Amino acid sequence: MNLKALSLAAVLGLGLAGCSSMSSTVDGKTHIFTGQQSCPALLEMDRGQTIEVILDENPSTGYVWTVAENPKLFKMEEIYESDQTKTEVPTVGKGGQKIYRFTALQAGQEQLHLKHARAWENTAIDEWKCRVRIS
Repeated sequence: MNLKALSLAAVLGLGLAGCSSMSSTVDGKTHIFTGQQSCPALLEMDRGQTIEVILDENPSTGYVWTVAENPKLFKMEEIYESDQTKTEVPTVGKGGQKIYRFTALQAGQEQLHLKHARAWENTAIDEWKCRVRIS
């Protein structure tokens, strides 16, 4: 393989590697992250775009996801979806998902910080953070 071909392969490889860590967007406006996906070092957004974070949660254990500090530049929605169907008898210990939607309202920079902890304990067992710049 000659030097030019090797250089081109390296550049393409780096470009593809950079894309794999990004969130998926369903409509070009919504960045979707799951609990296993981390946010890039700095996520660039426009006003009106949304970040959706989907996190596994089982409130019966006492561990719930909460926002460490209410965002100032975003409108926030918090939804809990149970794994149980509406016809199923409620089962202790059966979890679901907590979904946070953050819609960018104004320009600026802010860090979104979610914690997975029990209300009566000081330390979180998991966290999700995302530094965002809105233009």
